[in-house]
This record gives sequence, structure tokens and C-alpha cells, in this order.
Amino acid sequence: MSRRIDLIRQLIKSDKFGTEKENEQKFLMATAELILTDLINIAINGFESRGAGSLVINMLTDSTTYMSGHDVEVDLLSAESAEDEDVVKFLRGLLQEIDENDWQKNVLITLISDAGTRTFAVEAGGSQESLNALAAEFKG
Repeated sequence: MSRRIDLIRQLIKSDKFGTEKENEQKFLMATAELILTDLINIAINGFESRGAGSLVINMLTDSTTYMSGHDVEVDLLSAESAEDEDVVKFLRGLLQEIDENDWQKNVLITLISDAGTRTFAVEAGGSQESLNALAAEFKG
């Protein structure tokens, strides 16, 4: 298990009860919102500097990078040449998400973990629904 997954699990874990647990959960949610806001800002900066794409967070390799549509296309060509069907499927899906995203409202954040890969269209303002969807992925 990667260090990042360990840290996230520690972040949402609680051994408290009653009011103390409620206060801790409020703190954890505020922390998660701050992290999500930082991720959204990184994705916005990537979009502004490199064009439509996704912030890709790979929890298996502890790496995070912004991939523009062009970057995805280049990687797709490599994956097709290598006949790596799993990567080809992922990259084609990501290209579709990039093409269909409403860039006036949302940025894309892609999570890769041992549980699979998922791309989220996250409101640039960091809505509670977007936060809950990302948090659900971390909780497993």
C-alpha cells in the first residue's frame, strides 16, 4: 500500500465518540476540503497553461501530473504500439472525458489506485457533492 493511501486512511480514521468524534469529523472534512481546493487549483493552472486535460493522481506510484489532451494522445499511441489493452482503455476513456467536459464549470481529476481508475468532473468552486464523491473513493 502506498504512503499516500496510508495517510488518507489515517486522515479519515477516528477512534473518538460522541461530540469529540463530531468535532474531529468536522475538522477532517475541513482538511479534505482544503486538499480538494489545492487539487482544483493545480488542475485550473494546468488547464490555463497546457489546455484541456486532467490532473492525474496515481496512488500506486505516488505521483501527480497534469496531462493535457495532447499528452494523453501521445501516451495512447505508445500504449497501442505496446498492445497494452488496459492502458489503451483507460486513455481512450480519459480522452472522452476531456472531450465531453464542460470547461466553463469543471476541471477533471483522475484517481488511479489499486481499486481502479476514476475521473471526476469537479466544480472549479469545489462543491460539496464533488468532495463527497472523491471522499467515497478514498474510503473504499
